[in-house]
Amino acid sequence: MQAQTTDSTASAAAPPTAVIATGGTIAMLPDPESGRRRPALTGADLAAGVRGLDAPLMHVQPYAIGSEDATFEHWLTLVHEIARLSPDHAGVVVMHGTDTMEEAAHFINECLPATAVALCGAMRPPGMPGYDGGRNLLDAITVARDPLAARFGTVVVMNHEVLPAWDVVKRDSVALSSFATRHGTRIGTVHDRQLRLLSRPLEFNWLDAIPAAAPDSDAVAYVRLSGSPGRRRFTEAISGARGIVVDALGAGSVPAAVRDDLLAAARSVPVVLTTRTGSGPVQAEDSYPHAWDDLLAADIALEKRLDGPRARIRLALSLELGRPYAPFEPFG
Repeated sequence: MQAQTTDSTASAAAPPTAVIATGGTIAMLPDPESGRRRPALTGADLAAGVRGLDAPLMHVQPYAIGSEDATFEHWLTLVHEIARLSPDHAGVVVMHGTDTMEEAAHFINECLPATAVALCGAMRPPGMPGYDGGRNLLDAITVARDPLAARFGTVVVMNHEVLPAWDVVKRDSVALSSFATRHGTRIGTVHDRQLRLLSRPLEFNWLDAIPAAAPDSDAVAYVRLSGSPGRRRFTEAISGARGIVVDALGAGSVPAAVRDDLLAAARSVPVVLTTRTGSGPVQAEDSYPHAWDDLLAADIALEKRLDGPRARIRLALSLELGRPYAPFEPFG
């Protein structure tokens, strides 16, 4: 879909907030012929139906898709739109489908860590009982326009909560309270059009660069381990990759059945180890001394903050930028 820009200026006293619509459940209506829901409402359509929304807005829609179909190309398009719009607007809101919202948020923040961006969506489509899209849009606009928003970088605003891009997860497939954090680091909440801070946002070593082209979706192999892994399937999954991310067991345990293959791969491509558990770091030296010695000797990166999908994004962007993978760590 071509970008379409419209103005909704309820007040000329303050610069408008840029609202980028991309489709997702928040905009889905039943197709008259098939009955299947598809993204149909624009950002202006949705804003017009939100009671109490009086902030000036500027609407852009670069595409309209279900977020299950979102690619690195789509997210790089968002990054370029945000970079173009943010200097002249009071924050940027991105309406995005929830299936890949956490990954979109992390991609944007890796590229533009000092830009105020609030992602929102809906767990229920328009017309359904309990539709949450309007409320989430109103809260996201409140956050994006807050004077402190640039300190947060990119956040997800759902169900009155403000969650950091590096830690937010969708933990339930249908619940309105689906979005939470892996490590419990909520930034704040939104009630009565006011942002209430709960914690100080951490500063991380974001990549802070926009690649010239979208990363290759096939460049990084992403493998999630389970008990009794099949060696043939594992080697097939990592074959030909320019980088590898492995969701390991527990605090980074790699079964003996595939450990030598992973060590061999690390001699030629960057390998990142994450944990498939809901939270916690990779490596527990105090409980299992020297269990990671061979992995560290092979220069396998032990990612102690990011989950597997976000580590894949960080590695894919690093490869496109020509940089080595640096584990995601806070400053100070």
